[in-house]
Amino acid sequence: MYYILNDVEPKLVLHYFEEICAIPHGSHHTKQISDYLVKFAKDRNLKVKQDEAENVIIWKKGSAGHEKAEPLMLQGHMDMVLEKNKGVPLDLVNNPIHLKYDDGFLHADGTTLGGDDGIAVAMMLAALDDRNLVHPPLECVFTTDEEIGMDGMAALDASVLQAKRLVNLDSEEEGVFTVGCAGGTHLDLVLPVQMKVKTGMMLHVEIAGLRGGHSGECIDRGRANAVMLMGRLLRKLFKKSEFSLSSLEGGSKDNAIPRSCTADLLFFGQFDNRIISNTVEKFTEQIQNEYQFTDPDIEVRSGWTDMTAKEAQVATAHDTRKTVAILTALPNGLMETDPNTGRPQTSLNLGICQMKDDQVQITYLVRSSINSQKKYLCSKVKAIGELAGARIDTTGDYPAWEYQKDCPLRDTLVEVYKKAYGKEPKISITHGGLECGLLAAKIPGLQSVSLGPDMEGIHTPDEKLSVESVRRTWDFLVRAMEALA
Repeated sequence: MYYILNDVEPKLVLHYFEEICAIPHGSHHTKQISDYLVKFAKDRNLKVKQDEAENVIIWKKGSAGHEKAEPLMLQGHMDMVLEKNKGVPLDLVNNPIHLKYDDGFLHADGTTLGGDDGIAVAMMLAALDDRNLVHPPLECVFTTDEEIGMDGMAALDASVLQAKRLVNLDSEEEGVFTVGCAGGTHLDLVLPVQMKVKTGMMLHVEIAGLRGGHSGECIDRGRANAVMLMGRLLRKLFKKSEFSLSSLEGGSKDNAIPRSCTADLLFFGQFDNRIISNTVEKFTEQIQNEYQFTDPDIEVRSGWTDMTAKEAQVATAHDTRKTVAILTALPNGLMETDPNTGRPQTSLNLGICQMKDDQVQITYLVRSSINSQKKYLCSKVKAIGELAGARIDTTGDYPAWEYQKDCPLRDTLVEVYKKAYGKEPKISITHGGLECGLLAAKIPGLQSVSLGPDMEGIHTPDEKLSVESVRRTWDFLVRAMEALA
């Protein structure tokens, strides 16, 4: 394999990050990287366990003189979100990303980078491999499918773990210690639609160019959701002339704000395609004005295809009307703000909408740091779905990670940071989901802090990772392990 970061510090961490990038490791496709971790451990005579969910735990004895110290758990997830720009031919499920290094930042060529959370995996591997470090006994926990509901952590048998101190490495802002996070619930609304064969004029519509972003970190930034915009446009068009829906597809991950959405609409009977096209143009002007600061590159493309002599599979007018209505009625975005911090408290993201066979499936991720608000918001979405005749499936529910008033681990890490950098870190509670809450539920008395280097644009092809921030974060982690030994 060709390495592009051989002379860049921290060498060992970046070496393993490059190795990880060379292994396809999207959610649901982690067997290869899981096996790589097992081989890594066996090659170094380290105790290792791999479970049926492909989670991996690797143990390392404390360094000389610190063998009997209280153990420390390091934790991160091995799966990444697979997103790419339109026109990028790379098959991310089966092929590695193309890594780039420019101006001090790592990024990928037209795809997500997987710094979330590959850099955590790389730092844990470096800690396990470096024999010169001073550290307590380490329990390194590598989980799977975090990005699609924390399924790996949910399946993890924590009874084999002894550590009561956890440093989670799944944060994206250097100098910020995360000490709590929102809980979440995944909802699928499945709306049955009856299909029929019809002829007419087909209008293809594409809404694209949105910034998207992580639905936890970016939900309060006012960015547009392509699926919600498509719902608005379909409502406007339906008022001008009845049509039947032939296809609808937007978004690919429930925890990523959809950046694009497409639809095919079959118009028939008496209608004026100039009025329809003008409606699309006016709508484009409206949303470009509304989102000129948050999504400056937003665009709407449309085009007609004559299907008068060729039959098309479309939803009935009744089911098309139901689909348009539910997309118009469903809520999305920031719902409640924490009055104490000004940070998001409760939100939901309509992340995926897909029309396939005889149904339209709409997938949500609902988040809140207050369980009662999360439950209420879920019931609100369910009620709208039930009115439209949809089936509602709830999966991947995970608890909030609640702030611990007394946390010696946090206090020690703060002191290490102050001594190293002459300033205090920021203490934060994030709206994004972290696995600490699930681990805390499995291990009573667990003390947890999450940290990580600077990353931008996670869950999008704009993702980039600051190498200098990785160096500083690794330096801090080395100092922290020594202080905790």
